[in-house]
Amino acid sequence: MNLKKELQRITSVFFEDTKDYSKSFSALKKYKKLLLGISNETINNEEHRNNVLFENGIAIGTLWAANCLDDLVRTLKFIIGINIAIQEKIQQKDSLHILYAGTGPFASLILPFILKYADLNITYTLLEVNPLSFETLKSTIKKLGFETNNINFINQDATKYQFPKNFSPDIIISETMQRALDSEQQVSIFYNLMRQSDSDTIFIPEKITLAIGTGSSKVKKTDIQQKCYLKHNNVFEVSKKAMNSNDWLFEKTSNKLDFTKKHTVLKEEELSTASEIVVMTEITIYRNEKLIINESGLTIPKYIKDVSDNKKESLTIKSQYVIGSEPKLELKIV
Repeated sequence: MNLKKELQRITSVFFEDTKDYSKSFSALKKYKKLLLGISNETINNEEHRNNVLFENGIAIGTLWAANCLDDLVRTLKFIIGINIAIQEKIQQKDSLHILYAGTGPFASLILPFILKYADLNITYTLLEVNPLSFETLKSTIKKLGFETNNINFINQDATKYQFPKNFSPDIIISETMQRALDSEQQVSIFYNLMRQSDSDTIFIPEKITLAIGTGSSKVKKTDIQQKCYLKHNNVFEVSKKAMNSNDWLFEKTSNKLDFTKKHTVLKEEELSTASEIVVMTEITIYRNEKLIINESGLTIPKYIKDVSDNKKESLTIKSQYVIGSEPKLELKIV
């Protein structure tokens, strides 16, 4: 089998003008199967399940990173969003530099573009901290015959990586997150890479928003119980605009990134039909390409508190995003 031609055949479906989601999802499953076959790695081994721990979050194990492909809507929409960004940039410049931070074992969000835009002058820098994922990545790229495609490999922590002289990425991609921005290094990676970048550098995802919401169970006419969610207040945002606002504060003395505290008041009438308080995640990948509530594992609401027995008095939720060994949105309900 010509692996490169097979990869191109499978991934070409992602770029068709007419979106056929069933066809795209079928192609994504074939895409993962092909990559697993190419890598020839037994990533079910125990060592490939181990996360790498850092002072500002975790880098997930090789197996879990590979399984991100199973989140079909997430993968497809990220590929579509990245393509929109590349199309914009190639109208403006003769050459592009794309930095992909947190590639996992396959750099799965960028591989289709190495083939699609093989005739363009695009340099790819692949940055991965997990040593097992990094070795699998290099092996996969080599077996695909991509070594000559202007690809740089860097085995470093993206939260600490310093750009070399004259290094200026046009697009930075990093999907290193879980729902509610728990546990992983997404926020720290964004801050470190974007503060070194030019003002017109595109970061994908373009914006991540956390909001306090409520959920309620409703029985539809079909007698199927369905959770309905209502957003009440945005409490944290990751974006270029937010990074340059007073909500993000970097203290040089402590070398620490801090964020403002937010207060959300849920009034009696807002709680009257609510059964739970949740944190809701919404992701703007790029332009109009978005992941909305419950569309992906990244946007499943995070359960916080049962309020079904609440006496319907108002509640105040104090929230602040914190970075540490377990980054998260800290909440206190009073």
